[in-house]
Amino acid sequence: MTDLLARIHATPGLAELLAWRFDFDLTRTDSVEQVHLAGGEPLTPIAGDASGGTFLLTPSGAVVYAGSEGEGGLVAHSLRDALALRVGLPSLHDALALPLGDELLRSLAEADDFIREDDAMDPDGQTLDEARAHARQALDLPHADGLLAALHAAAADEAYRPISEHGPYEPMG
Repeated sequence: MTDLLARIHATPGLAELLAWRFDFDLTRTDSVEQVHLAGGEPLTPIAGDASGGTFLLTPSGAVVYAGSEGEGGLVAHSLRDALALRVGLPSLHDALALPLGDELLRSLAEADDFIREDDAMDPDGQTLDEARAHARQALDLPHADGLLAALHAAAADEAYRPISEHGPYEPMG
């Protein structure tokens, strides 16, 4: 287990915040089929999301996503950056749906506004922005906007595409 995962487990309420608010659930590690990288490197499940996808850790510490619909790829070269993206973006899929640029930024801002409209449903009474600030401080995370270009480059990296018995996953986005 990484130091960052240990910190999440050791901080009261943090794992629940990541699961509820940011769809990074440390209890969902059995939803993906057996996958590996092209070089045979194993992938260790560390968290799942509500759609049945799984976040997997590579031996080098990079984080790969394997979606339940057969889409997947590299999210970030570190768990810290992967968590910064999960905390700071409405979703990885939204962040990869359009090319980098103003249209993508507008789309992400609109998705955040939609989430903010549903803030009344939060069981802890935290707004999206308060929850993000709390998670960033607890885990010493950077802001996600500075990681968008790296996310796009990572998702395109074929070397990190999960492979199952059925073949390679499709690119995310």
